[in-house]
Amino acid sequence: MAPKTQQNPPIKAILFDIGGVVVLSPMLAITAYETAHNIPSGYINHAIRCSFPDGAWSRLERNEIPLDHTFFAEFSRDLGVRGVWEGYYRKKAHAGAGEVDLPDVPKINGEQLFWEMMRVSREMDPYVSVAVGRLRGILEDGDGDGSTKRRRRYTLGALTNDYTFPPTHPYTTDRSFHNSIRALFDVYISSSAIGMRKPERRVYEYAINALSGAHRELHGTEDGLKAEEIVFLDDIGMNLKGAGEVGMRGVKVNVGETWKAVRELEGVLGLEEGRLFGEGVVEGLRREGKWVDGGGDGVVGGKGSKL
Repeated sequence: MAPKTQQNPPIKAILFDIGGVVVLSPMLAITAYETAHNIPSGYINHAIRCSFPDGAWSRLERNEIPLDHTFFAEFSRDLGVRGVWEGYYRKKAHAGAGEVDLPDVPKINGEQLFWEMMRVSREMDPYVSVAVGRLRGILEDGDGDGSTKRRRRYTLGALTNDYTFPPTHPYTTDRSFHNSIRALFDVYISSSAIGMRKPERRVYEYAINALSGAHRELHGTEDGLKAEEIVFLDDIGMNLKGAGEVGMRGVKVNVGETWKAVRELEGVLGLEEGRLFGEGVVEGLRREGKWVDGGGDGVVGGKGSKL
């Protein structure tokens, strides 16, 4: 299939979230916890968002508090704020039902939930991780006669809200999984390492500068990158909104449909359909009735764009 027309200006760098994008989503663990404990779907994620920017989760991601019993106690309290629970139950769980009897605030074990989220996200996403590898193999246009070395076309980066695990925890002592992820990228930006987190504006500005440095080194140029030359993939809408406010374009990654985001990315980059998928994957999606030819033109973000 012929390549699509790339957006203007052309994308030069691709920035990936990690959890829910490159690795499986911790939301899978949240959903399972809600189901097992009869908690309305979406409440836990809503409670975490309501605790921003100074709740336990946000402070952990900025490495302002350690991952210990104090964090787990504060995290559990953030998930059990009565006003947040009552507001969500009335407006979301029973919208339009009139007066409802409010059940007690659910008692959520923050420590149990957190470690299950971490366990689930210790597995690579089968679509996005392959796409990153294939992007590394795409070279700049050229005649290929060997007179000049062709460089990789795209600078690749990761921007993740993460955590510093305790020194003796297996996730700290055995870094093989983490290192295998970092090796995929030219730039790896960790919220706990730099003290900034998505969707703070300053973290996107930091990412643009870091990608610009990697781009200069990779392409042997003095030119940096403009925000509109970067596309960002994330599974959380407000993170994409923050990226759009500084001028980046964005692709939303949905739980259980990460292959759609890869297809949209192909459209944004102007690549032929299937270029970023493993062998036989597109044919399998067609057989399942998921892949419809001619779709997947991409979701292009930027300041003022709907993400």
